[in-house]
Amino acid sequence: MSFPLTPAVRYAFAGIVVTLGLACCGARDGVRLSDTATTVPDETAFALPGPGGPAIVNIVERSFSNATQQDIFLFTSASTPGQNVMRVQLYGPVGSKFDGTKSLGYSSVRASEIAKEMRRELPGVALRQSPIYLQNNYGPFSYAYGRGQGNDACLYAWQQIRSPEDARTAFQNRGTIQVRLRLCEENASEEKLLSTMYGYTIRGAFNAAGWNPYGEPPSVEPTLGRTGNPIYPKTEDLGDNVLPAVEVERTRPVVRPRQVVISTEKAEPVKQPAPEETIPLPTTGDMNGIVVPSPDCVNKSEGAGQCL
Repeated sequence: MSFPLTPAVRYAFAGIVVTLGLACCGARDGVRLSDTATTVPDETAFALPGPGGPAIVNIVERSFSNATQQDIFLFTSASTPGQNVMRVQLYGPVGSKFDGTKSLGYSSVRASEIAKEMRRELPGVALRQSPIYLQNNYGPFSYAYGRGQGNDACLYAWQQIRSPEDARTAFQNRGTIQVRLRLCEENASEEKLLSTMYGYTIRGAFNAAGWNPYGEPPSVEPTLGRTGNPIYPKTEDLGDNVLPAVEVERTRPVVRPRQVVISTEKAEPVKQPAPEETIPLPTTGDMNGIVVPSPDCVNKSEGAGQCL
């Protein structure tokens, strides 16, 4: 026995069929990748090591609702477990695209937090924090140094870049940059590892008005340019350390020995007469046939008669 379907029932049944079909088409098997952590090209690094390395191997970028973080993995030649990395965190307006995502916790640099970070990044390595006040182009920073496995030297450094509190407002000098460096190298000195913190360059920033974690530029010394305030050169700037004169060696002309050519004339050998070519001596008969003219005949003019 069949029951007639009303138009409302037909429409409801059709909607259920369409919904099931769309659900089947939209379902995908496997793991869905998250877009909050991606691998980015080297040229998009937020910070670059100084000339001479260490070289960048890979960069993993993570986006949060309040910050963007990059783990810049560096070349590692040490035997100490772990990977050399420079972590750069930029706190600022990331945009509405990441609204609702997880936020990156922020805390100022504290000794307890730094100790946790060092144990996590360099487990089993005894690090000693430097008591010296240090400062690079971006402000003060600090570090800890120790020996890893074998002949490895290890360093963990940290820095926070943020404008002074009295300069921050709701519209200017906002934002913060956190930098961490984990670096181990075989047969390296403490000075060499520390040079990485002086040579790196930050090149990432938010394109937003008022984001400026560096603060206002320092003012010019008030005495600069005023009379009565002489400025003397430093000792190392004076001319005591004159560069030695470089003696230019002049190229001497090459004297090539002249080759004296002595011309020798080839003497022609005098041809000696052969025995058969010997000139015969005159005979008596020949002597009798010779007529010698007299002097009177010689003095006569040509054409005269025959002289005897």
